[in-house]
Amino acid sequence: MITKKEKQILELRKKGLKQNEIASKLKISQPAVSSFENNALKKIRNSKKIMDFVKELKIEYEEE
Repeated sequence: MITKKEKQILELRKKGLKQNEIASKLKISQPAVSSFENNALKKIRNSKKIMDFVKELKIEYEEE
């Protein structure tokens, strides 16, 4: 699950802000922005891999 902060950072990146601009806006360090962003993207990639695997096996599942 993506955290509130990770989502916030991804939304700001989508708007075109650079990491240093996001850091300034959120009053956190640029390395923290980078870490949050990387963690969120890893979670998204892993989520997609899991969903692809589930579809491949034709496993029935319910979304929350």
